[in-house]
Amino acid sequence: MSGRSVYDDWTGNIVPDADLRSFDPEAVRSIRATYESEHPGCTDEVRSMNDEGFLSRVGLLKRGKVTIASMILLGKSSEKVLPSTVCVRWRLYDVDGTLIDSRTVNGSMILAIRKIASMISNSTCRIEGDGGPTFVSAYRVASLIEAMFNALQHQDYSFGGTIDVIERENESVTVSSRGSFPDVMPESFVKAQNTTFTQRNIYLINAMSEIGLVTSNGSGIRNFYLNQIHRHFPLPRFTLTDDFVSVMFPGRREGAIARALDLRKDMEVQDILDLDRLDSGRYVSDKRMQSLISRGLVTVYDGVPCINLSYEDPSSRFGKGSDSDAVLILLKEKGSVTRADVVDILRFRDRKGLTDEQLSVKATNVLQNLRKEGRVEKAEGSTRSARYVAIR
Repeated sequence: MSGRSVYDDWTGNIVPDADLRSFDPEAVRSIRATYESEHPGCTDEVRSMNDEGFLSRVGLLKRGKVTIASMILLGKSSEKVLPSTVCVRWRLYDVDGTLIDSRTVNGSMILAIRKIASMISNSTCRIEGDGGPTFVSAYRVASLIEAMFNALQHQDYSFGGTIDVIERENESVTVSSRGSFPDVMPESFVKAQNTTFTQRNIYLINAMSEIGLVTSNGSGIRNFYLNQIHRHFPLPRFTLTDDFVSVMFPGRREGAIARALDLRKDMEVQDILDLDRLDSGRYVSDKRMQSLISRGLVTVYDGVPCINLSYEDPSSRFGKGSDSDAVLILLKEKGSVTRADVVDILRFRDRKGLTDEQLSVKATNVLQNLRKEGRVEKAEGSTRSARYVAIR
């Protein structure tokens, strides 16, 4: 396999001297069951087909001949058609990084992936909600399986074909493989911004999509994020290099993102992605940051934006009374305010959709009126950056 272009479709090659006896019968039954569940209208027709007809229908056989793709998904390890490096390798480490256990599974990758997924410890944790407690598992098994299937279909087999699954005890599961990721950020799939991109292993991908093992539009990656969000867990973390792709699923419900998901029911997916970027020290645009601050999702301490975990709906404090009353409440809480602070308060109260420029003018007018009334005074700074305090 070495030396070939990463986009040569090796998976569509015919395997000489192989036939249906080269396949694991359990694996064939497994993909039949998957196909029937994904195509319920075809159940009777599919059940009437022999294995050769069915495997030709889903694209695993080429002119009735066994392909590399079919051997990857269904082949017996005893056939020795594929290199031994085409396998799933699981390793379990304790909290100190000591290897506790490991297992390598060859043969049908359909069966290997599902076997490895069943070996991963999956505890249950409790989430308190408005309707009472709910219980969720540390990992969504379907996501782990889909991550391994994604690795199987997209990896560069010139590097060997091993899928590595690293389980860190009571902490996380990471699925990695060799190859490159499309030249986009994984988060973009969450917003459905990517549906097509250059792929290797097209023959294998098409067959897996036809069977129903994977999706072909990037929705699998989207679901990785949405399922973590739904269970109030930290978001998956991708690591991408020119020849390596991995995705880590946190298995502990802890940290700022998990707590924010507990506290706030009004967040959009984009808000959660932004908070995750902030929490991991990545860039959030000024416009998005201002939106997060204005809605109380982020608080700035000494110039450092942080996820707000002491959330109280701003409207409950600043939504009543006049604009001046709201500013005086903020002054009482903070001791001093800037015009930018007042703009944030007015943004909470705004029902007319004012622009930032209009809000800034309004903030200046509110502060000037309070000064004329003798209720605040300028403590320091120029007009634009001035800090105001209450007159006692």
